[in-house]
Amino acid sequence: MSLSQALQELLSFNKSGDVSQELRSRLFGPLFSAIALLAAFGVVFSGGLWNASPIARGAQLFILAMLALVWLIWKRGWINWAAYILISGLWGLGTLAVISTGDQANHWLIPQFMLAILAHFILNRRAAISLAVMTVAGDLIIYQFALYQYFPAGLRELTFGNDWVAIIISSFFLLFIFYLADFVLRESLRQAKLTEDRYHSLFEKTNDAVFLVDREYRILHLNQQAADLLGYRIDELIGKPYSNYVAPEEKQKVQENFEHLNKEGTAPFFERILVRKDGSRCHVEFNAAAVKDEQANLLYYQGVARDLTERKRLEEQLRYSLEEMETLAMQDPLTGLLNRRAITKHAEAEWHRSARERKPMCVVLIDLDNLKDVNDTSGHQVGDQAIIELAAVIRLSRRRYDWAGRWGGDEFMLVLPGANLVEAREAAERLRTQYAESQVVQGGMPGSVSPRVSVGVACYSGRPGEEIPLTQLIAQADQALYRAKGLGKNRVELYRDEK
Repeated sequence: MSLSQALQELLSFNKSGDVSQELRSRLFGPLFSAIALLAAFGVVFSGGLWNASPIARGAQLFILAMLALVWLIWKRGWINWAAYILISGLWGLGTLAVISTGDQANHWLIPQFMLAILAHFILNRRAAISLAVMTVAGDLIIYQFALYQYFPAGLRELTFGNDWVAIIISSFFLLFIFYLADFVLRESLRQAKLTEDRYHSLFEKTNDAVFLVDREYRILHLNQQAADLLGYRIDELIGKPYSNYVAPEEKQKVQENFEHLNKEGTAPFFERILVRKDGSRCHVEFNAAAVKDEQANLLYYQGVARDLTERKRLEEQLRYSLEEMETLAMQDPLTGLLNRRAITKHAEAEWHRSARERKPMCVVLIDLDNLKDVNDTSGHQVGDQAIIELAAVIRLSRRRYDWAGRWGGDEFMLVLPGANLVEAREAAERLRTQYAESQVVQGGMPGSVSPRVSVGVACYSGRPGEEIPLTQLIAQADQALYRAKGLGKNRVELYRDEK
């Protein structure tokens, strides 16, 4: 970290280097006990509370009062306030000791700076730095202006006439700081180990595949689920380019994903096709992120993948089933042609298009003659065979953009987009002839009755001014059909307006 970054972090009150509130609560008890013992030592060393000089007795009473106040605040749960009062009070006493010694060689500077170090463990880094700056500035002022000259002569008694007290207090602070440092270090290592164990447990026990990819797009680490997904051992994958296991047609998308992660840090859910060791493919859903350090330097990419292969298979199966159900819902089960609802739907669509584009369309109704006689003489299975054969002839004779469906029991409908009346009649005659010449009608039908077809044709010209609804067009085709049946059957009749 550069000096400017460190200064900026300090001024922005970053708390990343501070001990946690829980750890501060655990450290405050030993610190308070140690300070209380040190205060008892000071009282005894200075001649006791009653035999000491007035100045020393005042300092002793101040320390005892401060400790009592800190203890009360501590017991009420206000740890931070108690720590601030304790450190501030000790620093104030140390500063008075420095003032009392004047410009002489001063061992009381050491406890002052030890308090600054101690403040880092008990308070926070900003308080420690602030205390150190105040100590340096205050001591420079004391030595520059010899402030001890402006204080009562008895103030010098605070130092007890020798430097051993300062040395003993400094040694005590030093040992206690070592204890705190060791305690914080062990606690930090314990927390780090606990966090690592939790992450490792989550990394290994999750049901998803986890990939860690370095800045060179090589696999840095992965869990067992990821290795099983690709069909490899973990050691076979570490260090290998991640793109080796992506379908060739998606490698460009992989590069785009990494570029997006470099810019944005995270990527929305996306799907990817991976290639297994045996060459098979699996569909996965990825959630990816770029992991960076405090200076925003990229460490690695992390991707969590969920196998969608089974879901994709089920979706495809469901889609196929829905399509099949839709087909069955629109299909006549006996003939395989469209049922009445479906052929009506397509007829409406073609009628609207003809009206919009001013193009002709024709409706052809086909009726199977003598079907009742066939059923009565040869049975319904033979009758069904005659219906199936007619459906086959219709299917083969229609154009690829014509629509054909079963209109009723023995009636069928043809919708001929773009056909005029002449073209529709030719198509109807061709269909009638092909059915009469079919193998089922010519030689495959038992009994003496052979079915034939009657056909009625009606057309909508699409010309302006000729606006007729589809229902009327169908009714016209039906009238033509019944005219064909009335004129002897086995023929094609066209609807003509007789007005």
